[in-house]
Amino acid sequence: MEREVILLTGPPLNGRDEYITQALAGVDEKEYNYYHVFDYIREVGKERGVKITRKNVLDFAISHQDIMNEIRDEAFERIRQEIDKSNRKFHLVSTPSLFRWGSGSVIGFTLSNLKLLKPDRVIIVLDDVLSVRRRIINDPEWFERFGMDPDNIKLTTLVMWREDAINHVKTLVHELKKEGINVRYILQFGIRHPPEVFLDLIFREKEKPLVYLSYPMTGHEEEYYHRVRDFYTKLSQHFAVLDPGALDDWWVVAEYDGQVNQNPEVKKIRIKHLLDGDAVEELDREDIEQATDILRRQLVERDFNLVNVSKAVAVYHYAEGVSAGVISEMAEAYRTLAAIYLYYPFKRRPSPFMEFYGMQNPSRRTMFKDEDEMIRAMVEEKEYWTKA
Repeated sequence: MEREVILLTGPPLNGRDEYITQALAGVDEKEYNYYHVFDYIREVGKERGVKITRKNVLDFAISHQDIMNEIRDEAFERIRQEIDKSNRKFHLVSTPSLFRWGSGSVIGFTLSNLKLLKPDRVIIVLDDVLSVRRRIINDPEWFERFGMDPDNIKLTTLVMWREDAINHVKTLVHELKKEGINVRYILQFGIRHPPEVFLDLIFREKEKPLVYLSYPMTGHEEEYYHRVRDFYTKLSQHFAVLDPGALDDWWVVAEYDGQVNQNPEVKKIRIKHLLDGDAVEELDREDIEQATDILRRQLVERDFNLVNVSKAVAVYHYAEGVSAGVISEMAEAYRTLAAIYLYYPFKRRPSPFMEFYGMQNPSRRTMFKDEDEMIRAMVEEKEYWTKA
């Protein structure tokens, strides 16, 4: 039987298992198997007389690396055996990637583990850094690790956790390809995507191919963002739509810029949480400055990653001003031979570069002035650009 193994991974405390469990709640369990690697590690440890808990696993993994490596390898062996015996098509394996703690590193999987697992796809599940920080504060065991002091939870630490986790995955997948094991793609997936999009991504890839939604993201009125969300909803009826706004760290940088411009001597940056708008957190200016350079690079790399895995890019340019980000994403899609569909409803000519890239779709339309017409064209031409 044809089986598909999907590795779900990422940095710690990004809400991976909580999000996945919520998304899978309405899915028939006969459709898939879900393997939480830590459950297997705990079981193997118990058989060997080692009690591994959520609270002690980090210290144990760092201080007893050889034993932990043996336990982890056995856990992956058991998962592989269960996959081989299963008559289900989809097999979701969830485990953290890698992160550094204190003087050591905790490795979620090695090259040999992945050679055994042979994942068809790797999805790196990510949350924005301020939500990760809040999750730590609300988790007694983790908050204790940071001395029960929010000031000890640095954004710089959290963005480096993300950096290490992503680089670990990319390095090992590169090595897998040298071994002749093909991973179709690595996808950096923000957990602000609706759960239905995750299910489309996992289970309905052929019926609803991946499409990246590109749009100018900053400096607009509320009505603009409502239009973008409405378009996203309509597009999602036909495709699995990847949204760069589903992982939004940029508002931390924007708040920093605004408050520093207003008061160059400010030491603490007050930031309202994007999702609830109520909780206000005070962050060290120096910490944000150190994290910002990494965040800016991660933003570009993540958006290009989403473009690269997508079969088409839908550009929703309900703004007359040129967006450097949108132009760059169109150029990246052009480089990777993805179809590009451009919605630009204004009489004024767009940038000639935008107009040029907007012709890179099967119908060779320069642009669409009606968003519904553009969606219809994408649906009608889907068979063509999904095979390209």
